[in-house]
Amino acid sequence: MLGISCDHVAAHRAWAATMGGLPYPELSDWHPKGQVAQAYELWNEERGTSRRGVIIIDKDGVIRYRQTYSPGVLPDPQEMLRVIGELA
Repeated sequence: MLGISCDHVAAHRAWAATMGGLPYPELSDWHPKGQVAQAYELWNEERGTSRRGVIIIDKDGVIRYRQTYSPGVLPDPQEMLRVIGELA
């Protein structure tokens, strides 16, 4: 499991610290800004930022789940666990 954000690495560290640390790596899509978000069609050109989304990719590189979320809406952890469990 990886987290990816268009924020700089220093911002990731600060955010993770406020969460008491994270059990997964948080990667930066900082430069070139949003390149990964663009590749997964999560880039919001109008705002110059990425949309919040969850993409679950299996071990063969096939996207098995894709969901984007409106600002302020968080992914449902139980839904993520269900999808991941179906891949196991």
